[in-house]
Amino acid sequence: MRLIDYLKREGISQAKFARKIKLSPAGVCRIIAGNRFPKPSTLAKIDFWTKGEVTYEDFLKDWQATQQSDMSEV
Repeated sequence: MRLIDYLKREGISQAKFARKIKLSPAGVCRIIAGNRFPKPSTLAKIDFWTKGEVTYEDFLKDWQATQQSDMSEV
């Protein structure tokens, strides 16, 4: 599941989630937008706070899709 979808479903703001995982709201925004790939420690916190509904594999799929999209524009 994508993080943005989880947050919407649970009614949690990006700022509130950022506080839970000890990251800046801007950092969470960059992760959601695909402009930043989370560090392993951040991935572990996201997995913990979402009770395993948002995992490393979810980010990897989105990241790979973004990278492939970027490569097709070259």
